[in-house]
Amino acid sequence: MVNQFREAVQVSQLRRTQTEEYWGADFQIEQADIDHLYSILFERETPLSDDEMALALVRYRVQREEEELARRAGAGNVYQPRKHYEVGEEITFPALGHVSGKVVGVRPGNNPDYGHFNVVQVEFEGDKTLEFASDLAVEHKLNIDETPQETDDQSLLTPEEIFIEYGGNVADVLRKRLAEHDDLVRLAGKWFPRSLLVEVNIGHLHLAEAVLDVNGGGPMTASEILEQIGMLDNVSERLAEFSLNYSLQQDERFDEVGPAGQVLWYLTRMEPPEVQQTPPRLVYTPVLYDPSVLTSDLRELEVEIGDELSEIVPQRSPRPQSVTVTLTYAHHCTGTLPLSVQLRRMFPTAYESERIRFTLVDALDGEEIPAWVVRPGGYVYGLKEWFKKHDIPVGGYLTIHRTDEPGRVQISYARRNPRIEWVRTALVQNNQLSFENRKRAIGCEYDDLMIIDVADPQAIEALWQRHTTRATPLERLMQECCRELAPLNPQGTVHAKTLYSAINLVRRCPPGPIFARLVTLPQFEHVGGPYWRLRESSS
Repeated sequence: MVNQFREAVQVSQLRRTQTEEYWGADFQIEQADIDHLYSILFERETPLSDDEMALALVRYRVQREEEELARRAGAGNVYQPRKHYEVGEEITFPALGHVSGKVVGVRPGNNPDYGHFNVVQVEFEGDKTLEFASDLAVEHKLNIDETPQETDDQSLLTPEEIFIEYGGNVADVLRKRLAEHDDLVRLAGKWFPRSLLVEVNIGHLHLAEAVLDVNGGGPMTASEILEQIGMLDNVSERLAEFSLNYSLQQDERFDEVGPAGQVLWYLTRMEPPEVQQTPPRLVYTPVLYDPSVLTSDLRELEVEIGDELSEIVPQRSPRPQSVTVTLTYAHHCTGTLPLSVQLRRMFPTAYESERIRFTLVDALDGEEIPAWVVRPGGYVYGLKEWFKKHDIPVGGYLTIHRTDEPGRVQISYARRNPRIEWVRTALVQNNQLSFENRKRAIGCEYDDLMIIDVADPQAIEALWQRHTTRATPLERLMQECCRELAPLNPQGTVHAKTLYSAINLVRRCPPGPIFARLVTLPQFEHVGGPYWRLRESSS
């Protein structure tokens, strides 16, 4: 019992808020924390971000501990085994969390190693009685000074320094707990009591719609809208913006399209149709397949292609500075980029907006291209004219680069002097897809396994519509493409990537289902590496 008391007393003198364990994986939010944060929100009448709330919580916990240490230092009649106690005395026990109890009995102790001493019986709240040694004459570490040893204040971390070290975890835990409170509103990463929001009436919303309409639909911040409609003048700027943002969010006329760190509004009715609804060319009718049949080589090939429809688990790694994608026909004809797992990280949004308004900057001449990231559809829209301007072929390499300015990214392609080359060319003959090698001038680097030129885009479009209407089975399209592509290769084989690129001329499909059928269907024969051919009976 003596050892347990000594350890408990030593622990009680440490500042727990100075330890990593206190703020680590087991950190939990208490009701007292929530009450304190509520009082701050009501007192300041200003929305606070996740980090601001977390910092306030750290300050509160540190202050509370300091107050507790001060209370303990001033506690009277602290228990020590050397002291003499009488019935009726009140004793404080630091090792038991500074609880107090009353002496209700005294009896002689019985241990020859300690000589003469007494045992006091102490009753605590709840009628719980414990016994403790008293009048103990031998030296013992429990007989410490009543005043706790002071800690050098210069060695203590400030609440701000603690927040720098552990604030991320505190904010994550706090965000989940605050989300359980319906009377709190969270918008653009900031929290505020619903009851304190400034009233924004229908007239204000009509004015906001008119302002956005005059400005081409947007994008505009709440502050810019407020400047023009002249409302909410008698409240703080942050509260006015928050209240307007919240009201705009509840109205279907307005769409929040800001990238991470920004809240921008756009009129829904003035957004491009391709932003509101996925272009037909990019619509995928899911095909059942078993991913487990894919070999490791085919899985690596699927990651390399970077199709936005591929079910690939993102790897935990730093946000990339640039991402290179290979342009497929479906995206080429709709003026879009595939929002692959890698490319999604180039267009971050802290609030998971479905549509994000970005500016793409041409790395060659600085042209600014209004573009949209459409998360539900998995694509970046707005590049059709840019593709034409630089004559980007199907299979061409495009690179997206980060910039220091939020909402702006740079786009480039592997430019080179144009030269005439033999290129795989798609044709339509007798309502079927066929391929020939034809000469074409190409002015950029490309994936020679995926490049396909289209001799007659309208004919390809009609064939795509025909297969879509008839729901042509994927297996049949694969057989037709393999049969037509094989003569272009001296070995009479077809690369898996080439087959994927060809299929997507007339049907939107990610690599997974195509590769799985290459592995499992008997009409396809594996000839080594990523190459396949049709069996003679199938031909």
